[in-house]
Amino acid sequence: MLFDYQEDMVKRVQEAFRHHDSVTVQMPTGTGKTYLLAALVGLFLKDEVWVIAHRRELVSQIKDTGKILLFPNKVTSIQWQSRHYGEMEEKPGLIVIDEAHHALTETYAEVMNAYPKAKKLGLTATPYRLNGKGFTDLFDTLLCSWSMEKFIAEGRLSLYDYYSIKPDSAAQLLIDSLHDS
Repeated sequence: MLFDYQEDMVKRVQEAFRHHDSVTVQMPTGTGKTYLLAALVGLFLKDEVWVIAHRRELVSQIKDTGKILLFPNKVTSIQWQSRHYGEMEEKPGLIVIDEAHHALTETYAEVMNAYPKAKKLGLTATPYRLNGKGFTDLFDTLLCSWSMEKFIAEGRLSLYDYYSIKPDSAAQLLIDSLHDS
């Protein structure tokens, strides 16, 4: 069952797909983008749907949620997808990019451009790039949800504190020395 703001976004995405082939959805972290994804995938049951993320932890999270919500589609990392998309017999009707702010890399563009007839959906909490440019290279329109302030005011997100460390601090040097195992 979706929250009201998620149901509203499903309707907005459906309407956007009537006029556009590619749509980006912005929702703050913690507001249920993966559940929104499951609801949107449900609209494409007659089509092959590919869900692509940039980290294996996200792939696992989406797969786990997908099992709960019973959507049986392909969920892969962009690293795997970029090496194997040419070998796949099936063609996607929808390509979903989780954490879409990463989608402007060459590997994403290659996969997405290989299927010009597929609808594309990007999901992100941060619909901008560090260089200040948008997503118009790959997505036609951006749908924004409530602001973080509204989610907090409505009791849907909690208040937060954030901290940062200096780039040359001992803490940052320790973080930089860590290796992925």
